[in-house]
Amino acid sequence: MRPWILYCILLASSVCQLVGLVMFAKGFFPYKSISTTFATMDDLPVLPSTGASQGASGSEDNESIRPRYGKVVLMLVDALRSDFLYGNESDFSFVQSLIDTNQALPFTALASAPTVTLPRLKALTTGTVPSFLDAILNIAESDQSSTLANQDNWVAQLTRSKSLWKNRGKEKRNIGFFGDDTWIKLFPGLFFRSEGTSSFFAMDTIEVDNNVTRHVQPELAKDDWDALIFHYLGLDHVGHSGGPKSGLMRPKQAEMDSIVKNIYSTLRDQQQDDDLPTLFILCGDHGMNEVGNHGGSSRSEISTAFLFMSPHFQQPSMSARIKAIMDPYRVESVQDQEEYQYYKSVSQVDLVPTISLLLGLPIPKNSVGKLIPELFDEYSDLEKLRALQINAFQVAEVLKGKWSEFETEAVVLLSSYTPIDNQDQDSDDHAFETCAGMDSEKQRLSCWYTEALAAHASFLEMNRAGSRIHYKDHDKTASFRAAERSYSKFLSDSSSMLSTALSKYDMPLLTNGSLVMAFAVAGFMYCAMQTNLLSNLKRSCREPSSVNVKKVTSTIIYTSPDTAPLPSVSNFAVPKPLLKTPFSSLTTGDTNEIDWTMARGLSAVIFILYLVTLFASSFVEEEHQFWYFFNMSWWAVLGITSARYLIPATSFRDSGFDFKPYLAAGYCFAQMAILRLLRSWNQTGQKYADQIDLRHYLNSSWLGVSWLLFGATMATIALSLISLVYNFQQSTKQQYQENAQDGSSSSPSSPGWQPVTSMLHALLVILVVLVTLWIILYKMDLESSYFGDQLMSQVHSLMIRISAVGYSQISTLPSEERPPLTVSGFELARGCYLGLGLILVLTLTLKGLASSLTPVSDGDTGALTDKNAVSKVVQSKPQALFVPGMILGVVTLLLVLLSRRHNAPIYVLFGIQLWLYIEWISLIRQRPSNSDHHQFSQLSNTAAEKAKSNVYVVEPLAQDDSDTIEASVAARTAPAILDLAFRTLPGQSSIHSCTALLWMLSSFFLLGNSNSIASIDISNAYVGIQAYDIFLTGVLTFVSNWAGPIWWTLATVVMMSWDLEWELAWTAQAAELELAQQEEQAWETVQGWRRSKDDKMSGMSRRTRRRVVREKKCKVGKEQKPAAAVATDGEEARKADAVAGVKSKADGAVIENFESLQEKYDLSTADAVEDENIADRKQVEDDIEYLEEVSSAEPPSAILARLGAQGYRLHLAQVRVVEHLILTSLFFGITLYALSIAAIVLRHHLFIWTVFSPKVLYQFAWTALFQIVIQTVLVGGGVWALILFI
Repeated sequence: MRPWILYCILLASSVCQLVGLVMFAKGFFPYKSISTTFATMDDLPVLPSTGASQGASGSEDNESIRPRYGKVVLMLVDALRSDFLYGNESDFSFVQSLIDTNQALPFTALASAPTVTLPRLKALTTGTVPSFLDAILNIAESDQSSTLANQDNWVAQLTRSKSLWKNRGKEKRNIGFFGDDTWIKLFPGLFFRSEGTSSFFAMDTIEVDNNVTRHVQPELAKDDWDALIFHYLGLDHVGHSGGPKSGLMRPKQAEMDSIVKNIYSTLRDQQQDDDLPTLFILCGDHGMNEVGNHGGSSRSEISTAFLFMSPHFQQPSMSARIKAIMDPYRVESVQDQEEYQYYKSVSQVDLVPTISLLLGLPIPKNSVGKLIPELFDEYSDLEKLRALQINAFQVAEVLKGKWSEFETEAVVLLSSYTPIDNQDQDSDDHAFETCAGMDSEKQRLSCWYTEALAAHASFLEMNRAGSRIHYKDHDKTASFRAAERSYSKFLSDSSSMLSTALSKYDMPLLTNGSLVMAFAVAGFMYCAMQTNLLSNLKRSCREPSSVNVKKVTSTIIYTSPDTAPLPSVSNFAVPKPLLKTPFSSLTTGDTNEIDWTMARGLSAVIFILYLVTLFASSFVEEEHQFWYFFNMSWWAVLGITSARYLIPATSFRDSGFDFKPYLAAGYCFAQMAILRLLRSWNQTGQKYADQIDLRHYLNSSWLGVSWLLFGATMATIALSLISLVYNFQQSTKQQYQENAQDGSSSSPSSPGWQPVTSMLHALLVILVVLVTLWIILYKMDLESSYFGDQLMSQVHSLMIRISAVGYSQISTLPSEERPPLTVSGFELARGCYLGLGLILVLTLTLKGLASSLTPVSDGDTGALTDKNAVSKVVQSKPQALFVPGMILGVVTLLLVLLSRRHNAPIYVLFGIQLWLYIEWISLIRQRPSNSDHHQFSQLSNTAAEKAKSNVYVVEPLAQDDSDTIEASVAARTAPAILDLAFRTLPGQSSIHSCTALLWMLSSFFLLGNSNSIASIDISNAYVGIQAYDIFLTGVLTFVSNWAGPIWWTLATVVMMSWDLEWELAWTAQAAELELAQQEEQAWETVQGWRRSKDDKMSGMSRRTRRRVVREKKCKVGKEQKPAAAVATDGEEARKADAVAGVKSKADGAVIENFESLQEKYDLSTADAVEDENIADRKQVEDDIEYLEEVSSAEPPSAILARLGAQGYRLHLAQVRVVEHLILTSLFFGITLYALSIAAIVLRHHLFIWTVFSPKVLYQFAWTALFQIVIQTVLVGGGVWALILFI
């Protein structure tokens, strides 16, 4: 099937895969089972009462507790990790002074995954655990589907209630907001004054906070607000750009501390004795890991700070209460303190019921949080239990949405309840044991809730006014403690269960989506079956070890070098690659063919084990370890294979020691050494993510070394590109000179063309240098504080003389009055983009000129020698690798621009790995042949010398016997064919594909990524962009995070292009050898003419050429013999003819060897085969059947003759590209399908949201964006098209 048809089928299967992916995603990322109505005060429960006191005074009261605060100020500092506020290295000095003087209540608030802003804000305002899909919507800044307009939350409740501020009367409460515009998207129309700032321009750490701070004092000075919300993003941006250890982190903390001090002082000065106090809350939405990212579930990412402050806390009574509360949580020794754990831990969702009750609001209906009891410590016992009852009733209503039969009304639950004897000291423990022993979670929660209501009702009865029974204080206290304990247990267990149980999966969509993805995989398999992948795989694993060439020698010894059967021998055709087997088996039996069985087996093991690891959470978290280990193993196997098959038995040749075969194994082991170095560059995963690595040193104590490495990296990339341009120019000139000598009139070496091409080459070099300098300047400007103002001023002064790109305004004032030069990062980055685009345009232009003005080669290697063929390939290297090399270089510069500075040297190491692999390919393709010194030692000296030099010659014949002639020709031309056959590598392209896949997957983790959302780096999402654009920011985010796989995708183009040149060279040589043999057969067959080795092939007369043509026509007629006729030939007759031919027609040396084989295997006749050789006969039949199978395909030389040199190049490249795309599509397709099965099976797993859901998201990106968009469409359909057609 034609390659373009297979490519279309591949695209159709990919579209089918996308459809299945969308269906599965819609069913897997669940919707929350939530209420769309808003809570009101009328929904509050009545006070619980027993049957005896039912209807008593006050038992029907459903009022809430009195509000304790009239206003609230919420200051949310994005990524405020707990240690940033409470740690010893914190610069929140004012905040810590408040804590030390017992004027603030500190907590460590634990967030749930995904720890990104949008879902965390939903948790802080609704009290729910948001859908994991919110992690994706968090990136879509313009998305409006995540609004909370129809979901109950305390912000909406605040605007629906009446103001408690005396001078406001009965007006509705007003809320002002300033900061991250995500709030405006979540709460459209709820803020009476607001101003938003973009949260994704991660490189801005100053203006993004100044735009909030400038509103603080003016807003506090006004008296028309009931709530103010300030969301600061600068600290999070510092983390994204430099990590938590960045030099900007502590100054940013000090800046936030000064703002806290300013707000607190203003609220204290404004406090009036006759008004309710104002509550000031300082909190974070999530933490950050040691890289500065977030999104995962590590301790550093989920640990945030909650701090409650108020002027009311300055009262001595409140300070005493706070001291009593906090003393048990104060840690005297840092060694006894758990990492990121300070004071008491609460959940983020606990803020919702807490702030609602403190402000006199109904708790939002969907909240799963429980109130923080420390903030209700000044309330009476009756009010505390009432607050707990309201909270418990609201959570019970959520449980009722899950279990419709779950009873929430106290009257129903207590109507048949028998109170526990309060005088029994163990009754409380007995009740707990009874509830804990329930079988189902539903029964346990119902038991806790009933016990809490019963104890609460008992406490109310004891404190009811006018009660005839006088209760002791310790009985009241015991009843209060029992109710409080039961309520807390019910709320704690319910909140924990509901946080993971509010999800519903759409099983039909899940199963149907998986089924559609399975159909896509079937399409990929169909494409693979239409190629030579399976047959090449079989050949590469079976030759030479599986086929016993000695047993089939007598059958194929007289087969012609092409696929046409000889008329006088058996009708069995064997392709040229198999012609080595008779001659190698005649002597030592030592072949140099490469057997890839070990590599194939390892690749199968890797794939199967990887599919198994998708079902294990630990392996998913530490996936990088899997790829590191098997990448090492892969290179070890290739090194062993190289050492086994490339290093000959005797390494000392006539010319001395040949070290090249040893280099091939050395290249593989050098890959292992580089990989080991790369592994220590960036720690990733979960278990060892916080370990010290090279990245840590390069960003701290080795900062100067880091910049030197960055400069060396940029210089290396620029010099590599310049050398590509120079070599291409020299190669083109040499080719032009050869064309001029041949009389080409369009040669650009003429005066009209040479200035144009020289100018284009010079312009290309200048652009490379300029773009390199622009990228260096851009990175330096981002960290200008390290270099200092003086050095940066000198750099700007130098750059402005070279290029004005990035400098938006150049002052014309005198130097002493001129302001310091500053560069615009936005304009500089866009200049880099434009420069890289122009480099690509010039590259394609130069290549197009060289191709159009140079005659297409006919594939002639000049002479039938290996040395000349290798020389031709080496000479073609600048031309062949110019376009793919320049594209790779341009993309490398782009990826450096979009990567962190410390990762830039990794691309140089990647380049070294690519160079090593290209050199390894060269040695594999031109590996030495043992036959030159061993295989033909039993031939005559003349024949051996001619075999060594691969010079075709036919000795004079004594008689004109066509059978003898053909047999002699087949035997004596075999040395040239034999040496050529050593370069034929079945399945070599799939080895490239496996190597590329291992590189791609390993490089993703080597750059610091993992299967956690926390590793998504958005620090480069705004490079060259001034305003938010969902498409552009999404593209830049993907490219910067998948930089390693994208680099290796284009590196694969380079290495496949180089291997293609070798394959084309050997195919051309094979075609010439075949043509030479056919011509010699024509000479011998016509009249027994002979020609010496000095005669040229082109010296034939027209008469002889006509005879050659007639001879070829005769061969074609013989090739068209029906296959059925071939099949009718008897096996015994074939063997007898072969042996008879050996005895009568072969040369003497050959006859002796065949006679020894005949004696060993007894192949003279079928009747002579003894019983003990029956198994050997069966093996011979199997081997012959196999050889017939692999020889059925059209040989490359025939395709070359049919399509021509240029057509065959295009055809072969298309075949190799499609085969590579099919293999990679199969890998990602089967992986995605297996992961979908794992997600369905493990959908109720404990780590489904923290481990498997992020992995599903990442696999979606790998399949849809990387494999389909990048590899299949852009590279497979775009880059390769440019390389092949220009």
